[in-house]
Amino acid sequence: MEILYNRNLNNLYLTDGDKNMSELKNKLLKEEYKDQPEVKKLPILALLEISEDEAKFLKEIGLETIEGLATEWSNYYDKIAKRIPKERINSWIAASRLLSLEDTKKVTSGAKIIMVGIDNAGKTSLSIALKHRGALSLLFQKLYALTPTRGLLRSKIEVFGLDVHMHELGGQSIYREDYLNNPQQYFIGTDIIIFVLDVQAKERFEESFEYLKQITNVTNSLKLKVPWKIFFHKSDPEYEIDDKSAEIFSSIIDYMSKNCPHFNPAKDFFRTSVKIRSSILGAFSHIFREISLIQDGVKNASQKIAEELNADFFGLYDFRSNVCFAQFAKEENLTDVSHNAYYEAIETIVNMREPFLRIRRYTLENEVNEIFILRDLRFGGDRYIMAMLTQDEEIARNLDQDAIQEIIDEQLQDWIEFRGYATFPLE
Repeated sequence: MEILYNRNLNNLYLTDGDKNMSELKNKLLKEEYKDQPEVKKLPILALLEISEDEAKFLKEIGLETIEGLATEWSNYYDKIAKRIPKERINSWIAASRLLSLEDTKKVTSGAKIIMVGIDNAGKTSLSIALKHRGALSLLFQKLYALTPTRGLLRSKIEVFGLDVHMHELGGQSIYREDYLNNPQQYFIGTDIIIFVLDVQAKERFEESFEYLKQITNVTNSLKLKVPWKIFFHKSDPEYEIDDKSAEIFSSIIDYMSKNCPHFNPAKDFFRTSVKIRSSILGAFSHIFREISLIQDGVKNASQKIAEELNADFFGLYDFRSNVCFAQFAKEENLTDVSHNAYYEAIETIVNMREPFLRIRRYTLENEVNEIFILRDLRFGGDRYIMAMLTQDEEIARNLDQDAIQEIIDEQLQDWIEFRGYATFPLE
């Protein structure tokens, strides 16, 4: 069966951002619904290439309108997938989300992340450290030469085919006033807001906390449904956080929990340090997986890959940005071990354009011997870096690239494809 949405949606991505709602209706709705004014309120049956039986099934489980499908699909995905092929489901979700967007320019704009915090909190150093591939000493040389960001600093990272636009808002007081007085200019269309706090600047905790409150007030007034992340930055290994500082940090988390409905106190704050690059890699990888709407499915697929490879950790990293797109660890501490091993390994690769394989042995604190394997892979036309930890000597000695490629293809195909449908903002 030909899936028409695949071709139509790809065309939308290839065009510039001035597609109006009329054109979207022509591509994505049945003829009898194209003249209806409130698209979001239309029944799911209005979508092109969805049958009456399929629409009836969705209605029976609780999804009736295009808007409902666009905003609540994740609650029903597994149930729908037991009956309907995933490529069809993904197409319906993507179409409903496109039709639910008020500003169709967002279709081609990719994802937008804003980093805020007072001056010298370390916002620029975070993005530099994320992409850095050389030795740690070279990273420190780059950071030493940094000057405070003036106004708005834009950069772009391509992560697994998604253009992620990083907007760093300079933290000097003269610029903060502009962000707070003209919030619509900076915050509309944002997917994630990261607030960065320097844990070592005790004398500025009150100033930082007050700035955070001001930003949450303006974003709430704009009714933005934006997830928040808190980075407790410069949490260096040798730096000890005292009880008073810890109390303030707890107050910040408590405040965000009460005032930001899209902040989860259990998983939306991170301790980061350029001296522990795994902390930065882990934080941004979590965020990018969340933006792509694939976190849960990818985790399940990654677990199956790890089981087939007898691996204690499996990770698939983006070649361009270092972000870990897919990962599974039997124990939580193995994630940091693997991210650190990843950075150490790529520092030794002189020519990243050539195929490579790195194997290294680690003895962990519990005297368990883990073998770390790093190699490049081709998947879906793109290049990735696979990392795994295993105690299986035979797996390490007889690494079969074709077999690994086949396993990854089989388990992650649906989610690689879905990534292409769903990487544009909900709001």
